[in-house]
Amino acid sequence: MEAAVVMPLIIVSVITCVLVIMFFYSQMSERSSMHIMLRSEAGQLTRKTKYIHESGFDMGEQGEMYVRQNGIDTVVYGKKYLMMSHKGILARKGAAVIQGNYYAMDAVRFVRYCGIIEDLRNEQ
Repeated sequence: MEAAVVMPLIIVSVITCVLVIMFFYSQMSERSSMHIMLRSEAGQLTRKTKYIHESGFDMGEQGEMYVRQNGIDTVVYGKKYLMMSHKGILARKGAAVIQGNYYAMDAVRFVRYCGIIEDLRNEQ
């Protein structure tokens, strides 16, 4: 009697722990892929960096990416919602928001901008 009640609970608990660990692993791998994709996008926008390998990251329909480009800098911001596939014995499914941003600067424009500012200071 005791084994018939306890063993299924132990098995379901172990499966739930494995599912939670898989969810945490998927968060870390998605965050890593998003970081590579954001760096690649910022490098393409500034035309200073080119990545040989594609990131393979797909934002999907639950993700969004924004680009803000000023005169000398570029900010690429990404956000993706990640849902746990199976909840096991947990009360609700896990959800996570993966966010990342990457700043890129056009060094040539920055040096020119600093030169213009320095010239304006010297004129005053």
